[in-house]
Amino acid sequence: MMVGEEAKTKIPIYQNYTDRGVDPEKHMLQSYGTGWQSASFLEQERQFFGAPGGVMHDWDLKTNIDGIYACGDQLYASDCAGFACATGYYAGRKASDYAKEMEFTPFDEKLRLDIQAEKERLYAHLYGDSENGVSWKELNSAISKAMQNYCGGVKCESLLLEGLDLLKTFEKEIVPSLYAANPHDLMRTHEVLDILTVAQLVIQASLARKSSSDPLCFKRSDYPQQESVEERRHIVIHQENGNPVTREVPLDFFGDLETEYEKRNERYIREEAASHE
Repeated sequence: MMVGEEAKTKIPIYQNYTDRGVDPEKHMLQSYGTGWQSASFLEQERQFFGAPGGVMHDWDLKTNIDGIYACGDQLYASDCAGFACATGYYAGRKASDYAKEMEFTPFDEKLRLDIQAEKERLYAHLYGDSENGVSWKELNSAISKAMQNYCGGVKCESLLLEGLDLLKTFEKEIVPSLYAANPHDLMRTHEVLDILTVAQLVIQASLARKSSSDPLCFKRSDYPQQESVEERRHIVIHQENGNPVTREVPLDFFGDLETEYEKRNERYIREEAASHE
């Protein structure tokens, strides 16, 4: 799924190799490195890729918000086009099944007002102060610098708390001044607002994990001891009334993969088997 579909692999690899007689059904391509762990990331960057974390979901890839499904790189331990394609197909299939069971919600006055309020929120930055406003690039740079200084390769509680306080200051002082000159800038602005939220989430997660972990590329100078195998678990964070709430989940919370998959996908397995007969 990756070769020919991801990045710049279509011409230099897929097409050129195919023209020279390579048949992916018969021949294997050599892969160098060990995936995301072999990539050239800085210490403060590596913690954001692959194993460190992702959106919590159930066996249908549904999140804690009913009707919202997740797939691809936002899931835990993900980092490739093949994974994104497979989970996207699976989440789409499950979301489709869910949608078929739902009824249309009557369009009432309250819903219309909610939609209007959301539109005003999304478009607000187009009507900001064009002369004194702050661009998405400036906020993005400020967040990046804050994370490098306060949530770098080696962390400690005092720096993490300072970083969290600084990010909250951005939220109060910079966000209301954001200005977008056009729809493209508006899109980028909302992307950076998401980055600001994720940055705060990363710091909250770092504060909650009071040990170091080589598998997660996670180091704390105030908790240098490595997390033991028995202590390993998922730390899940959500928000209630504006405050972060954490809980611990066992690593094997999903059960036996084959058993649980077959239990929830019996009809799909039968249909797939029938289509190949």
